[in-house]
This record gives sequence, structure tokens and C-alpha cells, in this order.
Amino acid sequence: MTVLNVAVPSISDLQQNAARLLQQSLATAQQSADPATLTTADLELARSNVKALSFVQAMGLHGAYRYLRDFIARQAVPTQSSGKFLEGWLATYKMTRKPATAAVRTVTGTGTAGTLLTAGTLLQAQDGRQYSVSADVAVSVGGTLSASVTALVAGSAGNVSTGTGLNMVSTMSGIDTSFVVSDAGAVDGADAETDAQAIYRLQQRLSNEPMGGSPADYARWALQVPGITRAWGLRNPSGATTAGVIIMADGNAAPGLPTTAQAYAVRDYIRDPRRGPPDELFVIVPTPVVVNVTINVVPDTAAIRAGVVSALQDLFFREAVPGGSIPHDHMVEVISGVTGETNHTISSPVITSGASFVAGAYNQMLVLGTVTFF
Repeated sequence: MTVLNVAVPSISDLQQNAARLLQQSLATAQQSADPATLTTADLELARSNVKALSFVQAMGLHGAYRYLRDFIARQAVPTQSSGKFLEGWLATYKMTRKPATAAVRTVTGTGTAGTLLTAGTLLQAQDGRQYSVSADVAVSVGGTLSASVTALVAGSAGNVSTGTGLNMVSTMSGIDTSFVVSDAGAVDGADAETDAQAIYRLQQRLSNEPMGGSPADYARWALQVPGITRAWGLRNPSGATTAGVIIMADGNAAPGLPTTAQAYAVRDYIRDPRRGPPDELFVIVPTPVVVNVTINVVPDTAAIRAGVVSALQDLFFREAVPGGSIPHDHMVEVISGVTGETNHTISSPVITSGASFVAGAYNQMLVLGTVTFF
């Protein structure tokens, strides 16, 4: 995040100013006070504490100035705001932070034909995550059933893979306790939108006035769908009557590609008659151009490793676009900017000053792969 370039008085300057004011106050008190209430001993004691008092005041004022410069002043700029201030800016443009959404999965089980599995029945994975049956389902004549379940905890933590076993929390007569997750009708849970993701959406809105069907509108609509964190509209991707949008879901497992269910959700949202014109719509999941990084950092600590990974993720989030490029020098720069890092060596990929990582086609996207430390 960019810090506003405003000078803050140094602690030394503030301390000298506080000391001067304290000395002036003591001199005034000495001239005007009743000797019976303010003795010479009192003044000497006060003067002996001027250095300590002025230092304490200087530290407090310095911290207050820095808070005003580094936090409060930023909130006046929409794309530099955070937290509740950011949500206020979103509301100004009739946007809200996207909340966490719960995963929806289909499970299969067995039981006695005609037995009803009631809505609200709880199923639990081995790790303790629980899922609620969405609607009543009867066991078929063949003794099988298929039910939709919703994770009790919203967010990506509720996502389970196909084949995961779930067991009923409380047994039910006529229904076998064991179920298996299938992939039919799966909807991934998405975490609440982060500040960086919300700023990306807000910046896209500020840069592109609604036009009722421009490529930027398609991107903005796609970004309204839970889990979609980046989007780019396309004009006529497959002919004069077509429209398209390329989407990414950075909250998903690396490399952050959207699931089929998320792509369908984007299509359905845009195709709502209240939004998209009757174009033939293409929702495109990009082909990843993966950049795996092998690096040595000095000093090699867990905190610096985590900082490097975070910095690289942020770089690809900010700069990777369909068919675009990222300069090698930018990778070196963000790693060098990690707090505490004094030196590093990138052994893979080969870094050349002035060169770039490139995604050649319009439907290709540079994505960060694995980050390995040696």
C-alpha cells in the first residue's frame, strides 16, 4: 500500500519543542505563583523532569502524526482505504463487500426404499466439519439416495473433495449412516472478500462508468459473483454478436482458476435479463502459464519466507492480465521489499534484467506456481 509522502516531525524536533514549552510554562508559573503554594524546591523538581516529560510528549505526538499520515489520510482515497472506511466507499458506489458463502455438495447414500432423509439432518466429516441436508429426500426403489448438503461454516474451509466420506451425526431408522460426496451440482464455498479484492473491484468500477453492456460491464458483473476475484471483459470473442469475460478465483487452490460451477454461476448472473444484453456469452477460464519460483533468502527465517510468498502472490494479483507480461525486475523488486530481507538469489526461473514473463494468447494468464526455498 502506498504511503502518502507527507513529512512527519522527528522525535528529536518534537522533544525540543516540548522541552521549550515546558520551560516557558515553568518560568510563567514561577513569576505568577504564590511562593506559599509553589516553592523553589517544587520548581527544581519540575525542571529535573523536563527531559523525561518532553520525551514522553514527543513520542506520543510522533505516533499521532504517523497515524494521521499513514492511516487516516489514506481513507480519503478510495483505492487506499481499508476496513470500515473501504466499505463506506463501496457503499457510495452501491457496492458491498462480498460475504463468505457456504459450500454446497451432493452426497450419495443407501437405505430402505421409501425412507425419508429429512432436511436439516447433519452429516459430519472425519475432521469434524458438518453439513446439513438441504431438502427432504426419499430412498429410491433401488435402495440409494442422492441429497444436496450445505456446509454449516461458510467459506473455503467447508469445501470437501469428491469421494470424501460423511457420517450421520444422529442415526435414523432406515437410512445407513455412511455417505460419500459426489461432484454433481457442487458449489464451492468462498471466503469473505479481502480488502485487496474489494479494492480491485472498486478500482474497476471507478475506471469504467456503467455502459449497459460494454466489456467493462461484463467484468464488473462477473466480479459480483462470490469467489470471483478478477475479471476482464472481451468484445466479440467469437464473432460480431458475441461477448466474453475471462475470470479468475484467487481464493481457490493454486493456481487460482475458477471451478466449472463458478463459471456457470458467472454465466447465469450475467445472463439475468436485468443485466446482460442478448449476446452469445462466453465465460472463459484462462489457460495458466505457471511460473514456479526457487529462491534462497537471507536471512532464511519462516517470517521472511512467508513474506516472500505473500509478496509474489500480490505481484501476480496486481500485474497478471490475460495475454500480458510481468517484468523480471518486478519480481526482484517485490522480494527485495520484504521486511527483514537483506539478500536473495533466484535460481529458477532464470532472471534477466529487462526481460519479462509472458502469456502469449488472449486466453492465457501468468499464474504463480510453487515457491521453493533452498
